Amino acid sequence: MSESDSFVNPSPSNNLPTLATPLSEGRTARELRDQLEHRERQIDAIRRITETLFSHPSVDAMVQATLQTALDVVRADAGTLYLYEPQTDSLVFRYVIGGGGERLIGRSIPASQGIAGTVFRTGQPLLTGNTADSGDFNQDVDKETGYQTESMMTVPVKRSEGAPVGVMQVLNAKVPFTKQDLEVLEVLCAQAATGIEHARLSQEVKRAEIVHVIGDISHDIKNMVTPIITGTWTLEPMLQRLFEQLEELAETCEPGQSWGSELREIADFVRNDYGWLLENVITAAEQVQARTREIADAVKGELAEPYFERADFNERCRAVAQTLKVVASKAGIEIVLDLDSELPLVEFDRKQIYNALYNLVNNAIPYTPSEGRITLRTRKPEDGSEFFLVQVADTGKGMPEHIRVKLFTEDAISTTPGGTGLGTRIVAGVVRRHNGTISVESELGKGTTFSIALPLHHTKEML
Repeated sequence: MSESDSFVNPSPSNNLPTLATPLSEGRTARELRDQLEHRERQIDAIRRITETLFSHPSVDAMVQATLQTALDVVRADAGTLYLYEPQTDSLVFRYVIGGGGERLIGRSIPASQGIAGTVFRTGQPLLTGNTADSGDFNQDVDKETGYQTESMMTVPVKRSEGAPVGVMQVLNAKVPFTKQDLEVLEVLCAQAATGIEHARLSQEVKRAEIVHVIGDISHDIKNMVTPIITGTWTLEPMLQRLFEQLEELAETCEPGQSWGSELREIADFVRNDYGWLLENVITAAEQVQARTREIADAVKGELAEPYFERADFNERCRAVAQTLKVVASKAGIEIVLDLDSELPLVEFDRKQIYNALYNLVNNAIPYTPSEGRITLRTRKPEDGSEFFLVQVADTGKGMPEHIRVKLFTEDAISTTPGGTGLGTRIVAGVVRRHNGTISVESELGKGTTFSIALPLHHTKEML
C-alpha cells in the first residue's frame, strides 16, 4: 500500500464510505465508525511523525519519537525499531521501549533470521496474531528479558519505492491487532523512513561544515604554534651561551671575593631546569599540532598511516600521566601508573599512541568523582601470545549500555553537553591502524575499563 493510498484522496477502493454511500448497501453504523476511526488514526500518525521530522534533527531522536508514536497510535505494549547495518548484514536494536528490552539496545541479529529478518528481506509487513503459532518467532529475546510476546506486528521501515532501512516491531496489543492497524503502521514507517534519511543527510551536512571549520582551525593553530617551536629552539643555544659566559666571568673573580660563587648560584638556579622546561614547551606545542591534525583527519574520515618504531611503550604512558597530572589533581583525582616492567620494546607510532591514551585518560576525568582514581596499566603478553594489554580504568560513574555499544562506531555520541563522541572514534582508529582490538566494560556507579590488545611487532601480513 502506498502513502497516497493510505491517507490521501479517499475513494471506494479504500473501503472508506463517502457521505453519499447509503447504509442500505451493507454498511452499518459501526462499520462506518470503525472506518472513520481508522482513517483518523492514520492522519494522527502522519501529523505526529511529521512534527517529529522537523523537531528532532538527529537519527536517534527520530527513531525514538517514531517508535513511541507507533505504540501510542496502534495501542501496543512494547516495541523495537531495528536499523540495518550493511557492514555486518545485521539488524541492530536501535531503540526499544517497554518489555524490559532496554538492555538490548545496540545488539544485533542476523538480517536473514527471525520474523524481523523475513520482513526486512521481503519488504512485506506481517501480522502475527499468536507468536506460539509462528515457526519464525525467536524466543531467545523473551528468555533473556523475561517478557512474554504474545502478538506482534512487524513492518519494514522504507519509503514507498525504496529498499528497507530497518524494521519496526510492536508487541502485545492492548486491543487485538487488525489489518487496519498494520496499514497505519505501514504509513507511519514510510514517513519515518523519510525522516530518518533526512536526519542522516542533515548530519552529513553538519559534518561537512565541521570539516571546513576544523581545517581552518588546524591551519591557524599551526601558524600560531610554529613561532613558539622556532623561538624555543633558538632560545636554547642562546641560554647555553649565556651560562658559558657567566661561568667565564665568575672565573675572573679574584681570591677572597664572593661575587663569583654568588653568580654561579644564581645561574645554577636556572641552568638546572631550563633544559627540560624548553623541551616540555616544544613537546607540548608539537602535541597540539599533532592532535589538531588528528581531529581534523578523523572528522574528514582520513586515516594517517602510523610510523612504527621500536620504543618503550611504558614511557608513553608516563608522558600521558605527567601531562594530565595537574588537570586530574585539580579535580581531586589521582592518576595511578601500574606498568609492567617486563614489557619488552614494542613497535608502535609514538604520537598516535600518545593521542589515544591521552583521549582515554582525559575523557575519564570529568566522569570520575573527587577522591577517585584513573589507572593506566600495561601487561606483557601471556604465554604463547604476541599481544600485550593496555588498560585505562576509572572509578567513575560508568555509562549506560546504549552509549557503550556505540563508542567505537560512526554513531558514537557523548554524554557530555557539547561533546561529539569524536575522541573514542580517534582511539578506535589508532588501535585499528596498530592491528589491535579494543573493548570496554562499564557498570553504572562503579566505573569503566577500556582494554586494548596490541601486537608487539607488525608483520607484512598485518600491514
